Amino acid sequence: MLPLILIATQAAVMDAYGKTSPLVASAYGSSYPVPVPGNLHEWYSQLPDNATCEVLLTVAYSSVNPSDIHPTMAVSDHYPKPMGSDVSGVVTAVHGPCTRLKVGDQVWGDIGPNTHTAAGAKTKELGAYAQFAVAFESQLSVIPNGMGLDEAASLPKVALTSYKALVWYAKIAARPMGKRKILILGGSSGTGSVAVQLAKHAFNGTLVTTTTSAKNFDYVRSLGADVLIDYHVSDWWNTSVVTDGSQDVVYDCVGESGTGNRAVKKLRAGGDYVTITGALATDELPAGVQQHSFINSDTNLGSANLLEELAAFSGPNAIHMTKLTSYDLVDVDKAFAESETGHVDGKLVIRVPPASAKELKSAAAVWAA
Repeated sequence: MLPLILIATQAAVMDAYGKTSPLVASAYGSSYPVPVPGNLHEWYSQLPDNATCEVLLTVAYSSVNPSDIHPTMAVSDHYPKPMGSDVSGVVTAVHGPCTRLKVGDQVWGDIGPNTHTAAGAKTKELGAYAQFAVAFESQLSVIPNGMGLDEAASLPKVALTSYKALVWYAKIAARPMGKRKILILGGSSGTGSVAVQLAKHAFNGTLVTTTTSAKNFDYVRSLGADVLIDYHVSDWWNTSVVTDGSQDVVYDCVGESGTGNRAVKKLRAGGDYVTITGALATDELPAGVQQHSFINSDTNLGSANLLEELAAFSGPNAIHMTKLTSYDLVDVDKAFAESETGHVDGKLVIRVPPASAKELKSAAAVWAA
């Protein structure tokens, strides 16, 4: 491990948004240390077997997810600690047995998974709201062909979440073609936007129904939705809107009170209700119906293979985020405020100021030492 004095010089600090200690509010600043080789293995424990190679990224963009605003970080974690999960950028250096990525690759990933500190306390990795970030090679993949770095940063967490929801839990790819009727709650949200595309295009959904507001009908229809429900006017749980026993999958991206008990009634035998909000049914489930709740961040220390599967969808099946609103790194607080309104359509992306040639050279030199 390199002596810590190397990361205390002015040439090896960076602009970032994070916490200077576990007891203070998040803040933008320019005194965050640039990560050095071996940091991740020093800071964290209980890592998966494929988390061996560490990658230094020059960050281009990140994004805002609701979980980014108040992440749970252990007191025994390292500080100062930049926040931020989604990341896109360029590989600047690698350390350890790296087999997939090389310097110069443009990559995307979610570097905000749940993990454990060296002392064993549960925490989050994070680090994307910074000019430089360190990640495991097992978390990153080359961005899809033709995709810009801003769009690439908007997708990893929401795309991984909806892919797992539909493939791991709803088992959509294993369902007969005639039994892929899907109700997605919150179709214009980040997770919902990806879910609509996956359901309709990647997995040939028989009928994709989603809830959103009327002002977003054109947007959600462009993603592939067949039936649109304006939640301001109609309650999806009413049988006059969605018939009981008519759906094969209900995917909840909203988490309203009572959703679980209402959702399972819409499923026919063999159907699956999946929620990312914890809003499970408390009533007895209808015969042949299953329900699932999961936390995406529990399985993103080694998600590179899933990112590759998402990137492999091409042509009309390619996944995109067509509604983006950009904020500068210095304005993360403003982006958080917009996110907390609960009415973000698409994604908010964070534009990170580019590192200077001198800063790039300094960071690369530390990793080459």
